Amino acid sequence: MVAKSMNVSNVLVLVIAAAVFTLHGTEAAQYTVGDELGWTIPPGGAATYASWAAKHNLVVLDILTFNFAVGEQDLALVTKEDFDACNTADPLLVFQQPGDYIFQSQGMYYLTCTFAGHCAKGQKIALYFAPSGGSPSPSPAAGQSQSQSADDAAAVKFVSKKEYGFKKLMPGTMKSL
Repeated sequence: MVAKSMNVSNVLVLVIAAAVFTLHGTEAAQYTVGDELGWTIPPGGAATYASWAAKHNLVVLDILTFNFAVGEQDLALVTKEDFDACNTADPLLVFQQPGDYIFQSQGMYYLTCTFAGHCAKGQKIALYFAPSGGSPSPSPAAGQSQSQSADDAAAVKFVSKKEYGFKKLMPGTMKSL
């Protein structure tokens, strides 16, 4: 009788542990945007980064690394309209340094480079972040805009390259559009 109650207890503990793990979700994944190419004017034009985005099912809290040459590139968050028109005159936010970025809210993010001609040559990417905790949903097709108001702010954090991790975060605010 004691052995039978211990087996039931062990099974119950395993079920609870599995439920906690499932509810907590998985660890954040880390990706380098553009893989070996990094964040630059892509030789294949805008299709290069569109293809990269389509191959990755991103979820909230994933970490994206943007590698680029300081002074030759930057990373700017823009509205969908400015993204489509390659208008970089009034970006919502600009990062001058390469680094790791944590996207903390679900939605579409439109990123480009503000240097003259870079966006028109394909240095831009539209990324969809699905909610974390469940199975990620694929990036919406270009016609399926997940647009929200520009007032819906989502936090994005720049992670210091010197002390990687979540201890030393420099906050920046990006808007989910």
